[in-house]
Amino acid sequence: MKAARAIGSVLKNFFIIFSFIVNLILVLVVVVLALTIFEIKNSLVTPLVAGLHSSFVGLDESTIDWTIPVRDSIPVRLNIPLQTDTIVTLTDNVALFVQADITLPGGGGNLSATVNLTLPVGLELPVALDLNVPVDEMLDIALDVRAVIPISETQLHDPINNLRLTFEPLVRALYNLPNDFASAVDMASAAMSGQGPDLLAENAYSVDPWPGYSETAGVGYTLNTQPVPITNQPLVTGMVPLGGIPALDEQIRPELYSEANGSPAQVNAQAQANMSAYGVPAYTYDGSYAQAQQDQFSAANTSPDMLPTAMVLPDGGG
Repeated sequence: MKAARAIGSVLKNFFIIFSFIVNLILVLVVVVLALTIFEIKNSLVTPLVAGLHSSFVGLDESTIDWTIPVRDSIPVRLNIPLQTDTIVTLTDNVALFVQADITLPGGGGNLSATVNLTLPVGLELPVALDLNVPVDEMLDIALDVRAVIPISETQLHDPINNLRLTFEPLVRALYNLPNDFASAVDMASAAMSGQGPDLLAENAYSVDPWPGYSETAGVGYTLNTQPVPITNQPLVTGMVPLGGIPALDEQIRPELYSEANGSPAQVNAQAQANMSAYGVPAYTYDGSYAQAQQDQFSAANTSPDMLPTAMVLPDGGG
């Protein structure tokens, strides 16, 4: 019994000392964090989160401006129908030897003779052309095709915008939080008086997160005013990015969480139903376009018409 009591006393003293040391360390950590919390916020957390957020904003606002040189030779084999009335000019004297029957006036009878004529250089003759002009040549192509593509007008806009929305509440809150103890005391006093801060309010950073680019895009490009052919214009599906934390995202996009919409997921479900009702293929907007094209290509190149005879399966064959 004495041995057990001795061991218990030792363990008791050990845990008391251990607890004191742990508590002391925790207190020191809290004090250090309290003294450096604004330094951590201003020098580490805010630049890191804002850097990610502004990069996504800049990516969405960027424009691809690239010139693609096309240098190639392509075979051209065709017949060009040519039907036209034109004027040809003789480039040399043309001698004509024509057999002619001449009727003499006054009933003098008929005379068979050979007429020699010369058509002079420069004489213009009307000619009706009706012929096919065969063309069988290699055509050299030298084109510089410039493409100016705003990222925000492509499908890349949605995932980039979703990443931006994920960090938007966090970066707004960081810029709306105090940067020093004096500002923290003022915010605490205002909160105690019932004037709590709106941490998700617009601020100088959120109004213009991205400063600009080191290169221009679209300078001197004049085709951006040309209308896109109606058959090439994309359809607007009505789907929206899901965003980040719902409770915070609702403060940024309250219209998507209204009674009429419910949530971004419900908006997207309704949009998918609408696209299905309109007969729009899902692969054009659900991210499976590349796989769908590959499947269509595989099906087209493995049809019975494309297979060797030995590979065509009989009805019911497996």
